[in-house]
Amino acid sequence: MKKIFLVFMCAFLLIGTLSFSSGLTLKKDVDSLITFPVTYNGSNAPSGTTCNYSVIYPNQSLMVENQQATYTNTGVASFTLLDNSVNGDYKVPLICVFPDGNSESGNADFTINPTGHVITKESMSVYLGLMIILFILLIGIIFALFKTENFGWKMGLTSFAYIISNGLLLVCWKVAESFLVSMPFLEVIFRVLYKISTIGYFPMFLFVVGYSLLHMTDEKNIKTLMKRGFTEEQARYRSRRN
Repeated sequence: MKKIFLVFMCAFLLIGTLSFSSGLTLKKDVDSLITFPVTYNGSNAPSGTTCNYSVIYPNQSLMVENQQATYTNTGVASFTLLDNSVNGDYKVPLICVFPDGNSESGNADFTINPTGHVITKESMSVYLGLMIILFILLIGIIFALFKTENFGWKMGLTSFAYIISNGLLLVCWKVAESFLVSMPFLEVIFRVLYKISTIGYFPMFLFVVGYSLLHMTDEKNIKTLMKRGFTEEQARYRSRRN
């Protein structure tokens, strides 16, 4: 129980360390047009207004610096994002200069993630809850696997544990991809492990079938030897030697 409690505590601590954005959220490798409002004295900025912007990657490196946005006198300026392949929170400091010489500064920050949806603590809690359930279920199956002596149960529990672990890796991959954008290496690790685990379904199936057939053959030989007068221990010993 202490270990399970620690898992829950780590999960809630992880929620607390994640950053959530309530601003513009774009989908990775899809959206590329950034727009922001430009007003002056409570109305649309007049003709002749110019707005310059810079785009800063999540790792604080510069994508572009002091570039001019497009303004069409409709109260909305825009620019095309040069690179939308990196997940994370982007900073976009900007300054607009009006025809009368006055200027205003602001920000048009945005976030890029794989879904294009705003990340909330509620959605993260759902994923973490699923991770915890699968993890506890996997630990329970492994514990039962070492406790049971029945061969059929052992094979069934082994197969079920493999399926649960595969599902757990999938959830971990999607959590890392969608939420842990500041640690991209985790997404790569879980993605590779999940794909390896998925490829391993066929070898795992062959192992279970082959091992089960071998066990059935051994049990048949043991019963045959016991009918000939050997004790069960002697029959199992002779069967292993063969």
